[in-house]
Amino acid sequence: MGIIYCGPYADALADDHEGYAARILPDGTETGTWTHATREFTGYRAHCACGWRGTAAYPATDEGENLAVEEWGRDHLIPLVNTVARRHTVTGEQLLTLVRELRGSVDCVGDEQGAGVLHAVERIEELLDDLAHDEAVR
Repeated sequence: MGIIYCGPYADALADDHEGYAARILPDGTETGTWTHATREFTGYRAHCACGWRGTAAYPATDEGENLAVEEWGRDHLIPLVNTVARRHTVTGEQLLTLVRELRGSVDCVGDEQGAGVLHAVERIEELLDDLAHDEAVR
């Protein structure tokens, strides 16, 4: 049994990204199947159900198995999640453009709906100011 990612953007990733530590058999073949026939093995290598393979061979120990799984997460899964996350990220510039457009559209509206939108715009501006202040402090 491998590792199935269930975190942010998991639904946007293909279902075939189950990671596991494959056993490296004495003849050099690698398998994710653990049977009596594969009990003799020389190490582990990171694998993913999508066909991705890690580059390192790890010892045939519990630590080696953990290192292979860590490589799958670090070198394969995290880059996939980051790629999807970038498609869902709004930059500060995009948000400022939206706030300016909203403010311009409600400056001339005097009704209750316009007041509500104006309040939301002002709150977004406050949040952006807070974020800019936090970044400046760092």
